[in-house]
Amino acid sequence: MNISSILGVITALSVTGFTVLTSTRNAAVFGDVHGIVIVVGGTASVALLSFPLGQLALAFKVLLRKMFLGGGAQDYLSVIDSIVKAAAAYRANPRSALESMGPRTHPFLKDGMRLLVEYGFNHDDLDAVMGNALDGKKKRDQDELKVWHTLSRFPPAFGLLGATVGMISLLQTLGEPGAQDRIGPAMATALVATFYGLTVANFLLIPITENLAELSRQDVTMRNIIKEGVLLIQEKRHPLYIEEYLKSFLPPRQRGESKAK
Repeated sequence: MNISSILGVITALSVTGFTVLTSTRNAAVFGDVHGIVIVVGGTASVALLSFPLGQLALAFKVLLRKMFLGGGAQDYLSVIDSIVKAAAAYRANPRSALESMGPRTHPFLKDGMRLLVEYGFNHDDLDAVMGNALDGKKKRDQDELKVWHTLSRFPPAFGLLGATVGMISLLQTLGEPGAQDRIGPAMATALVATFYGLTVANFLLIPITENLAELSRQDVTMRNIIKEGVLLIQEKRHPLYIEEYLKSFLPPRQRGESKAK
């Protein structure tokens, strides 16, 4: 469970609720159905027009898995320790290196060690296959991010559209008796759509895009570490060298002490 994402959602809802309840004498004005329908419905229509339904479903599935069901930041040191232990085992007995992989071992590391131990891939073949898998993962992440990046652009525009429709409705009634008394409430209602457009974009869709982009960057770093680690294992480099080399991918504050020592 990703605690950070859950806390972010709770904080966003709290800030929005506090703003709605304390900014006006009548918070019911924020319940304008037309503004909500224009922003939410307009964004949904853009999503359906821009992407196939299957890609949208996959984007929401990935969002749920990565942001809310995932474990948050990558545990680089744990994976490096697994690589170091596999390197020591491979130098003694190549078959034991694969057998030492536990159920919680990173899948990319398992795949790389299987190519090395079971299929006997050489250095160049390992580099090509694992590099191609890494490029494919980057492309899939970019496709998922494109959905959220596109969706985050439209709510403010639909909010402005809602405000425009509200102003048109207001201007139509200016010549009627008592119109001056309705100007304030009508303008407030018209701007509710703008409020929802900005809220949906800045409290929801843009943070989702940034979060997924950061998770993708961390995952690419992890897979690069694993790829380089498997290549060094194939060369039968000393485990201590492998550990220090792989830790050089990380900033100093994340390097810590190895559990494999």
